[in-house]
Amino acid sequence: MEMLVRILRRLTLEETEAQIRDLERNHGVTFDEFEELFLTRRINQESADDYFKWAELVHAYRGYVEGGELDCVIEELHDLSSNELKILTPKRLELLYTLSNSKVKSINDLAQKSRRNVKNVYQDLQMLKKFGFIIFRKKGKRNLIPEALVEEVTLLIR
Repeated sequence: MEMLVRILRRLTLEETEAQIRDLERNHGVTFDEFEELFLTRRINQESADDYFKWAELVHAYRGYVEGGELDCVIEELHDLSSNELKILTPKRLELLYTLSNSKVKSINDLAQKSRRNVKNVYQDLQMLKKFGFIIFRKKGKRNLIPEALVEEVTLLIR
């Protein structure tokens, strides 16, 4: 059995930069050049989807450069098999909720807030990372801080 899952997640800085580079490579111009061509109607209006996607990426990237915070959310639809759905266990969803709603200083801190064993929390975080739901930020030489990328998970019944 497969289930459609809708995920709203924040792009990482690396993903944002890669998508901007891909659009520049595909169109052979920078965003500012593309915008000028688009707004003066010197390129076809079929490029509107690329323009709006590119504008959102560039706006988010410039906001990051100016203010240090990247705010770019995308919607993804995934057909997950029953095996893949198993990653969305109640404990893992609880970790995502805790990460989204409280300031977490470390994996140990998250384990304490979740009242769970550090090893189990770490293993669950690794699985969530594998599916792009979280990232780890490095602080200092050894401290990893988990950060939720997912803002919303919706299971869609067909």
